[in-house]
Amino acid sequence: MAQRFDAIVLGMGPGGEVVSGKLIKAGKKVAVVEKELIGGECAYWACIPSKTLLRSPEAREESRRAFGTSTPTLDLEGLFKYRTP
Repeated sequence: MAQRFDAIVLGMGPGGEVVSGKLIKAGKKVAVVEKELIGGECAYWACIPSKTLLRSPEAREESRRAFGTSTPTLDLEGLFKYRTP
C-alpha cells in the first residue's frame, strides 16, 4: 500500500532537520531521505571541534576492517592543532 506525504525532505543535515521539524509542527506528514547521518556530518565529526578527536580514531579502526588497506597512523599533535585553531 502506497503512503502519501505532504513533503519529502532530501538530506537530514542542519537544514533538513529544521525544515522537517517545522513541517511536522504544522501538522504535515513528512518523509525524509538520508543516506548517511541524521543531523549531517557536522553534528558528528566535521564542524564541532571536539568531534575531530573522536572521528579520527574511529576512521582508523574502520580502516583495519577494510580488506587490502593499511592502518593509518594518528597525528595527535596535528589533530589538536586542527581542533583548536
